[in-house]
Amino acid sequence: MVFNKYVLLIVVLALLLIPLVFSNESEALIVNGGSNKVRVVIGYRDESSRRNLLRNLGVSPVKEIRDLKILVVEIPESLITRVKSLPGIRYIEKDIEARAFGISDYYGDIKWNMYMIGITDVWDYYYKYYGRYTFGRGVVVAVLDTGIDYTHPDLYGRVAYCIRTTGSTTYRGTSLSNCMDGNGHGTHVAGIIAATINGAGVAGVAPNVTLIAVKVLYDSGSGSVTDIAEGIVEAVKAGAYILSMSLGSSSDNSVLRDASNWAYQQGAIQIVAAGNSGDGNPSTDNVNYPARYPWVIAVAAVDSKGNTPSWSSDGPEVDVAAPGVNILSTYPNKKYAYLSGTSMATPHVTGVVAVIEAMRYAAGKSWLGFNAIYKVLTSTAYDLGSSGFDVYTGYGLVDAYSAVQYALSLP
Repeated sequence: MVFNKYVLLIVVLALLLIPLVFSNESEALIVNGGSNKVRVVIGYRDESSRRNLLRNLGVSPVKEIRDLKILVVEIPESLITRVKSLPGIRYIEKDIEARAFGISDYYGDIKWNMYMIGITDVWDYYYKYYGRYTFGRGVVVAVLDTGIDYTHPDLYGRVAYCIRTTGSTTYRGTSLSNCMDGNGHGTHVAGIIAATINGAGVAGVAPNVTLIAVKVLYDSGSGSVTDIAEGIVEAVKAGAYILSMSLGSSSDNSVLRDASNWAYQQGAIQIVAAGNSGDGNPSTDNVNYPARYPWVIAVAAVDSKGNTPSWSSDGPEVDVAAPGVNILSTYPNKKYAYLSGTSMATPHVTGVVAVIEAMRYAAGKSWLGFNAIYKVLTSTAYDLGSSGFDVYTGYGLVDAYSAVQYALSLP
């Protein structure tokens, strides 16, 4: 009888000590695991199994979601099989890495030119902080050109106002048909700036910007400097403080100079095509007007490899360069077309400026004027060709990501 009592006592003590033995062994394994620990997700069945799991592991959870009955812990990989065999454990899996699908990862309408200027990096990085609808939102850009086909599916809803200075009378209003593009040039430019990211066609640099179509050129693609000058003034009066002008003249003109300077005095940022009169000779200046004016940003063209095409105007007035060779963009009647020219390079820079201003607004910061924008663009541009400034590409290829970072760092 005495023997049986001792046997019973030993059995009871053994049963009580079993969990403690496992617990001590587990803790020792975890401590000795060192850098071999892995992050795992453990699904348990009920509260009792949860408590038992934590007791046996001897570690604090990294994360816990009770609604899903899971614990996230870091343990040596060698313990995974043992933990899986514990009572009440539904599963144990490694917590694999996940990442957000950025805009440029998902949509098929992103073309090489958008990657080249770094705007896709801006979309991918900043949309998680500001939302994908920030890129251009709240900013008004005037496109002074042959008009815009506002019915194009990639531009539908982006054009809010029309100004037409061609013809005998000037039109201002929301009847957008007065600014319909019968040429294609203006619609192509507008698409580079603002085409909607929708998985089809093309994507613009600032897909949420608001456009004002300013028809200053006839459907033939030409017009008078007076019409252009009036368009500049009317665009600023209508609330556009970013003006995109893929046009110009080889000769200076007082009314054009006065209008452009007036816009600068009002705080407008004018982005202008350098022209297509290049001769490859760095000693000759063939930049057109109004790109020659010191209060505008003059844009030259480069191809997909960063080379300057022979026709891109060169001169000391060139500030930056952007893709301008074989650029696919929107075209009238729901079409798309490849065009080349400094006209195509210019809206890339326009879009970057619009994104900068929109993101500063989203961050609760003030509007940057011409001088600040000029410094942002030229100091962050990616240097091309010979080191430093050159007459072909100015300070280099516009770099949207670096420009946005710098602009957001300013007060």
